[in-house]
Amino acid sequence: MLNKISHLYRLSNLKLHYPKGFAKIFKIPHYATTNDIVQLIKQEEQDFQNVKITMGDKDITEQQLPFVDLVLHNTPSINIDDVNFSYELDLNGCAPYYMNSELETAFSQLEIPYFDALVIARFHELMVQNLNPNKQSHSPIEIENAIQKALAKYAEENATTSQFWQLQQTVLQNLDQVIVYYEKIVAEVTEEATRQGHKLLKQLIVFALIQYFFLLYLTYGIYDWGVSEPISYLLAQVMETVALFYFIKKGRAFKQTHLFKNKFDKTFYELINKKTNSTYFMKDLAFAKQKADLIQAKIIYGTTSL
Repeated sequence: MLNKISHLYRLSNLKLHYPKGFAKIFKIPHYATTNDIVQLIKQEEQDFQNVKITMGDKDITEQQLPFVDLVLHNTPSINIDDVNFSYELDLNGCAPYYMNSELETAFSQLEIPYFDALVIARFHELMVQNLNPNKQSHSPIEIENAIQKALAKYAEENATTSQFWQLQQTVLQNLDQVIVYYEKIVAEVTEEATRQGHKLLKQLIVFALIQYFFLLYLTYGIYDWGVSEPISYLLAQVMETVALFYFIKKGRAFKQTHLFKNKFDKTFYELINKKTNSTYFMKDLAFAKQKADLIQAKIIYGTTSL
């Protein structure tokens, strides 16, 4: 039964839209590769001659890439007989775990719907045991009493059976260590990105000072204000042009706060990608924190007797 629950949960729905205006839904496992998808479509539709999955102009069918992970992170196309078929991927309640994540092994041991299904199944079993099997219907009071007894029994089982919760504690400890390591990287990168942002602002201040002393020197050292005024006007026009170009490109005003944020964000993500070789690092970190909070809540409430 447990294998059936896990197997059913791992199935996703691939809805393939046909040019004639209808669609077919294919049940695919989470680990299905691009070649598996092609073979599945060919088995369903014998008339299809050429089925392939592409990224741009490149055929990636034979690369054995995980299809679900590929769709989550990219935009592959399904081409059938030189026609691009549109499709939708429904994970069917499956959390989009990243295949390239270091946390995949720990997460797969504690699949949320999997254990929730076990909890519901066990609760239903305990509740039925407290109801009269000879009756077809039960009063609200009988159902309420059965629920309370089932909850008490389930809490007692969880309190006395520690193997499952020891596993949860072990995974939580490992997860906390990973989060600490991740946050250390984030702190280092944040410090460097902040330094680069401040460096840019200092350079702008130095540029403004150079411009100020240049105009001062022209006005009082060589020429007079009659010569310096047009030059200062041209410099102001150049700055206006730069600010306008910046607004058109970035969609925000040419301000120090925005300049700092742009420099910070660019440096931060460049360093993160360089240090971790992953473009999903911050998503993995946020997901790991949510997962840790959930496991912690399960341990607290699951081991508390009613």
